[in-house]
Amino acid sequence: MRENVRPKSWRWRISQRYVSALLLISPAVCMATANNTQTARWHEQHVTNTVANNMYTVKNVLNYIEKNSNYVFVYNAEVQKMMPNKVRVNLDGRPALQILDEMCALTALTYKAQGNQISLAQTKNAQSGQPNKAQKRRIKGNVSDAKGEPIVGATISEKGGTGGTITDINGDFTLDLAPDNAITISYVGFKPQTLKPTDGIHVTLDEQAKGLDEVVVIGYGTKKKANLIGAVSTVGAEELKDRPVTNLGQMLQGQVPNLNISFNTGTPGEAATLNIRGKTSITNSGAPLVLIDGVEGSIDRINPNDIESVSVLKDAASAAIYGARAGFGVVLITTKNNKDGQAHITYNGRFSFSAPTTKTDFMTVGYDVARLVDEFNTTTTGSSYSELNADDYKMLEERRYDVTENPARPWAVVSQNDGLYHYYGNFDWYHYIFNFAQPTWNHNLSVNGGTEKMNYMISGGMNNHDGLYALSTDKYSTRTLMAKFNAEVTPWLRVFSTASLFKSKYKQAGYDYEDGGNVANLAFHAMPWIVPVNPDGTNVYILPNSNNKPADGFAAMLRTGNGFTQVGKTEQTYAIGAVLKLMEGLEFTGKITYRNYAKEKLARSASFVYARKPGQELTANGWPFNNRLKDGRDTYENYVYDFYANFHRTFANVHNVSAVVGTNYERGHYKFVEPSGRDLTSEVLNDLSLSTGDKSVKSSQNEFALMGYFARLSYDYSGKYLVEANMRYDGTSRFPRNHRWGFFPSLALGWRISEEAFFEPVRPTISNLKLRASIGSLGNQITDNSAKFNNNTFYPYMRLITLKPTTNLNYIFDNAQAVYASLGDPTSGSLTWETIVTQNLGLDVGLFNNRLSLALDVYSRTTKDMLAAARALPAVYGYNAPYENNGELRTNGFELVVGWNDKFNLAGKPFYYGVNLTLADSKTKITKFKGNESKVLGQDYEGMEWGEIWGYRIKGIYQSDQEAIDRGVDQSFLGTRFTDKAGDLIFDDVDGSTKIDQGKGTLDDHGDLVRIGNAMPRYNYGITVNMAWMGFDFSMFWQGIGKQNVYPGGNNMLFWGPYARAYSSFIPEDFPSKVWSKNNRNAYFPRPVADLARSFAMSRPNDRYLQNLAYCRLKNLTVGYTLPKTLTKKVYLEKVRLYFSGENLFITSKLKSDYIDPEQMMHDTNGRVYPFSKTFSFGLDVSF
Repeated sequence: MRENVRPKSWRWRISQRYVSALLLISPAVCMATANNTQTARWHEQHVTNTVANNMYTVKNVLNYIEKNSNYVFVYNAEVQKMMPNKVRVNLDGRPALQILDEMCALTALTYKAQGNQISLAQTKNAQSGQPNKAQKRRIKGNVSDAKGEPIVGATISEKGGTGGTITDINGDFTLDLAPDNAITISYVGFKPQTLKPTDGIHVTLDEQAKGLDEVVVIGYGTKKKANLIGAVSTVGAEELKDRPVTNLGQMLQGQVPNLNISFNTGTPGEAATLNIRGKTSITNSGAPLVLIDGVEGSIDRINPNDIESVSVLKDAASAAIYGARAGFGVVLITTKNNKDGQAHITYNGRFSFSAPTTKTDFMTVGYDVARLVDEFNTTTTGSSYSELNADDYKMLEERRYDVTENPARPWAVVSQNDGLYHYYGNFDWYHYIFNFAQPTWNHNLSVNGGTEKMNYMISGGMNNHDGLYALSTDKYSTRTLMAKFNAEVTPWLRVFSTASLFKSKYKQAGYDYEDGGNVANLAFHAMPWIVPVNPDGTNVYILPNSNNKPADGFAAMLRTGNGFTQVGKTEQTYAIGAVLKLMEGLEFTGKITYRNYAKEKLARSASFVYARKPGQELTANGWPFNNRLKDGRDTYENYVYDFYANFHRTFANVHNVSAVVGTNYERGHYKFVEPSGRDLTSEVLNDLSLSTGDKSVKSSQNEFALMGYFARLSYDYSGKYLVEANMRYDGTSRFPRNHRWGFFPSLALGWRISEEAFFEPVRPTISNLKLRASIGSLGNQITDNSAKFNNNTFYPYMRLITLKPTTNLNYIFDNAQAVYASLGDPTSGSLTWETIVTQNLGLDVGLFNNRLSLALDVYSRTTKDMLAAARALPAVYGYNAPYENNGELRTNGFELVVGWNDKFNLAGKPFYYGVNLTLADSKTKITKFKGNESKVLGQDYEGMEWGEIWGYRIKGIYQSDQEAIDRGVDQSFLGTRFTDKAGDLIFDDVDGSTKIDQGKGTLDDHGDLVRIGNAMPRYNYGITVNMAWMGFDFSMFWQGIGKQNVYPGGNNMLFWGPYARAYSSFIPEDFPSKVWSKNNRNAYFPRPVADLARSFAMSRPNDRYLQNLAYCRLKNLTVGYTLPKTLTKKVYLEKVRLYFSGENLFITSKLKSDYIDPEQMMHDTNGRVYPFSKTFSFGLDVSF
């Protein structure tokens, strides 16, 4: 029975028209609502409009049905040609399929309705106005993928005929075709098959390997991977899915060779630091330009679930078209679209919990720790740190084996001598302060769909994360929203728009964490014999025997929750544009983008109540408990205008020519204001109007402008010989007027050897072979907002006058300290662009039908006219030398990607597997430098390898005082104490002078100093393994580096323990076994001396304690199962997948400490920062 109502599958399908209407938010929505009743009548029964029995084109009839029903038509090019044909049909209140029957009877058309889709095909031997009566045979069949899942919407077309249909939700199809004709079955993402069918046939389609046909996003366009000749790496959505992180930077780490991504701390919401291909400039961090759908953005503020692909442009030839902001590469992020004619709803939900990545079994026995730290402190100062007497030690020893407090032996005791609380505990401060089951909830929902002519996407995500602190848990949350719309208004005009919103909030108890509060200070004085809370519930703040404060009072602040920092970030981006098709092969695009970023920060420090004896109430005061409020705001507005033309034409079927010509203009404005006030009248309300004490305001604002003209010309002959030329002419407001513009060209050549006729005999083995070469230049402007440029990156050529606060001046005018102005360092009037010249050679190889692939790039990048300090000015002048374009830096390196992807049958079902390896390395050297002519070590100098570490060699440890005397080498230069006794370090007398020193400290006279290592990471690699079988999937991703040296900072108490400070809070459990004594002569560390690593001999870098941070980390492991569609289709679901995913699960390292994450120590040698976490997640993916 034919239905003239909405098809049964309507409940799980969303009309494209209505989703699009939501995106277009306009008065049309109100008009559609007013007509709601009339439209509903068609869905229920018939056409309510009275339409005369007139002549209509086929297109008119189809449009009329689509407009007044839920049906959507699909058809091929042959049917498209019949759209202008006219028919006489009656549209008056009739069912949709009845109208179609009448129309098809009068045309050479036939149709098949499946759900809300109707496929049209052309019949044979039909006469105008007569039904089609050709004799055909009817076949039925089924189409599935290699996993046995039905493929919905696959196209079945008659070869040599006009018949066609699509598969239904079960993968089934029915088709009438001529007896001897074959059929072609095709579906996006799968290899098409052509065969002669039999009734009841079952066809399995194999997935289309992306390989050389993969389309890669490049500057202002796309290219097939086969035709790429620049250094471009891509990552698809498959490689990024199901990771239990919300930051794209964490997902990309190790996925792209020489895309170096790092995080300074594990703080929730921590921004990623990006670098491409190593060191870029002395004065510049060299961050690449990040574009999201062509709009500048941040990888920290995009929902990873929205991403379709990431392209990384590394050399000048591929990045040149982006000009001024792309001096050190470009990261292009493309978000998802859908063009298959259906609407899709996708939900992803995930629950995770996290814990530190390192060991946390610190010493917690109060007696043992007191003895240890007192031994260290007594050696240095002659007195104990704890100031515990014999009776106190006896109390501690009695409780030595009490893991928990015994009521008979309390850990807090009121002394009979002074009436104060004294402490004798075995308290685990680390597990008291920090949380070991940090939960996270993540939800993402997206709706997308459309066709080539119109498509849309709406997505939203929310994330709530509980942080590290068990006391007053810090909380981080994000909300993301994105909407995209793209429509072909006419055959010559297409419009598009994108809108995105990112919001985050992070609240942490304690003082301003951005100013170094909390974590760093918790590492002080929190000794296990001390407890945080007195028996009467009051806070412990000052110890009875000294003025030492456990955790510097921050634990008490966290416990009371009085102080806090709250940072909120909001970013909004809007882009609108149009593409005008001027003629075949020529299009003009115009786009306007607005971006707004705001950061609001509220930081409150407050006092708390504590007690030193029963019944007492004291108030903590002084920094950072001084009742102060800061209420700051950063805002950034950015406008970008892009106008460009694209041309593409093929001549004589072999000459392919394409070109891009355009201009862009960008301007931005930055403003910062932070008022603060002291002595608020309320401990609860946070408003500066309540401040009764000193008030102050910090503020600044800047603006900039960029303008550029660009062009690209590409040519290939029959896909074999490839040429591409780029040019960029850029101007910036950051330089003096006569030095603002620069011209930057590039050229790339490629040869696809595998396409040559002579290559035919070896093509079954070597399926792809391509050589690539490029050379080009790009400009780099100053973006380092540092003291080198008077803390002013926007006007570095101007000598600034800065107003200083009254507290910096001790002179009194009119009975008050005066505000005064200071003149900044002199500047160069000829500052201009740094020029980055990149040379790249590349080789792409595919073997065995591209199952084995290899890509190798070797490059040299030279930063010319690099900004560097000029020759020093006379000391009497009183200012530092200005920076000029007088330096040169060269980075050489390579990148390698090797992949193997294949399948075989396991238990009669295909088993897919793949292995992918990335490896990259680079070294940097200063090749030209006018400053530091004496080549003083520790400063930049010509010929220096970037990252080099100079230090001393250690030959061992003196085992007796006599050994030190007999050696006869003076080590007093390293410190007048702790250098000549048993247990002290033996420094190598490299120059034979019998005195350890550094000479003049220059390259020519460095005494006993030698190069002992290099701080730059080497041999970055990533290994990915993935498998799939019978709905199960497994992936494993390893990431690491082969070498990087670092000397632990003097305050790295997790490494040095009491050698840094006697009052180190968290001493590793295995630490005592590493300390030298007469009974432990082979120890790693020398004799116990407090501050030895911070102020004395061990503070000098040396090869004994120089660390190699080489590590290999199991970055991600994911196991998932996708339910069979035969089950999910029964509840109208397209896909259901359950999975487990783990992040940072395992690490092996050469670092001589299991209590420090080597990846974190790369960026903070003292280690007193928010630690990294490993994460365990359980997730659900559902598609409708």
